[in-house]
Amino acid sequence: MANYYEILEVNEKASIEVIDKAYKALAKKYHPDIYEGDKKDAEKKMQQLNEAYDVLSNEEKRKNYDTVLERKRQLQRAKEEVSRSQNNTAHNISNTGSSHVSNMQDENIQDSPINNPAKYDRDKFVVDTTYMDEKQKKKIQKKLQERYIEAYDNYLRSRGYKLKYKWTLKRIGITALVIISIILLFTILFFIPPIHNYLVNLYNTNVVLKFFVDIIIAFFSAIFSTISQLF
Repeated sequence: MANYYEILEVNEKASIEVIDKAYKALAKKYHPDIYEGDKKDAEKKMQQLNEAYDVLSNEEKRKNYDTVLERKRQLQRAKEEVSRSQNNTAHNISNTGSSHVSNMQDENIQDSPINNPAKYDRDKFVVDTTYMDEKQKKKIQKKLQERYIEAYDNYLRSRGYKLKYKWTLKRIGITALVIISIILLFTILFFIPPIHNYLVNLYNTNVVLKFFVDIIIAFFSAIFSTISQLF
């Protein structure tokens, strides 16, 4: 099934302006009142276009859709890898053993949150938002999206796959906050007399530690020196 980008015939990096133009052009082409072909086909196409445009024209919906789309692609790659593994295994074990391994691997893939959501407690991902206002709906949907992605990531990890995540502003902020917290904690501990004396003694007696500490001090000194010259 075509994804929303394919339906609107745009690149996945397309700007909102490009998406808007593509939608208007396709909507004009497939509008049931002017479409020369089957009207039912035109209505179905317009439904797909409207659905795709509703998601891709909204920054938050598009972000969530991109995340789910990437997870589905990871699952597809996992299936392809299992398929290749099955072909390689078939040359090394008997037909009976091969069939058994194949069935087990198929069961593992079918047991994913996408293919078999019932086994992953649907109540964790579905909430009735009928009587909620838009702000509450967005908040709930965001939390459900995070839970779904977390469950899917855990599934992929359990199958032995290593996941790579894009560096978003949120992730950069969290990483920076952790680093700053560690530095502050170390600074506080450093000025406690017993710990201070222990660390100084360790620094003076451990050549390797002294080397790395000197590099770090030189690095931050260079940064502070550069900043002071600029201001």
